Amino acid sequence: MAVLAGLLCGLMAWFIGAIAVLPAFCYLAVMGVLLGAIDARHKLLPNRLVLPFLVGALVLLGLGAAVSGAWLQLLGGLLGGAALFALYLAMALIKPGGIGLGDVKLAAIVGLYAGYLGFDAWLLVLLGAFLLNAVAIVVLMLAKVLNRNSDIPFGPAMIAAALLAPLLA
Repeated sequence: MAVLAGLLCGLMAWFIGAIAVLPAFCYLAVMGVLLGAIDARHKLLPNRLVLPFLVGALVLLGLGAAVSGAWLQLLGGLLGGAALFALYLAMALIKPGGIGLGDVKLAAIVGLYAGYLGFDAWLLVLLGAFLLNAVAIVVLMLAKVLNRNSDIPFGPAMIAAALLAPLLA
């Protein structure tokens, strides 16, 4: 896991450059790998990691905005986090058992990062998570790892989409 997190931090540095919010995006890579592994294995996104992740992301993006003067980007991040949280909460309430509350809380974080990058990145994260999850499900079903009744964690797809956003947006 540490090697993957390190590689992702290197990719972030390469694609977004040595800018003030690079530590925030490296934090996304490190925490994303950790939470993705936990969710894949245990189908759980623990509050004791998700909530500090949100606070750390807010602090690091806020410091990056303070250094670079990117206050509008930070506002976009806050709006993006709130919007994705609300959307996932609505989905969780409409179909209980589909989207878990851990995914709802994680949506605030990935929405924060994506919103910071802009609307295109936010939309990429929103749609990309569902697309990546669908591809993973098909591959795992073809490999006979999953069946129709299997529980599928959604956190890894959300995190993967958030990690792809700075590289593609």
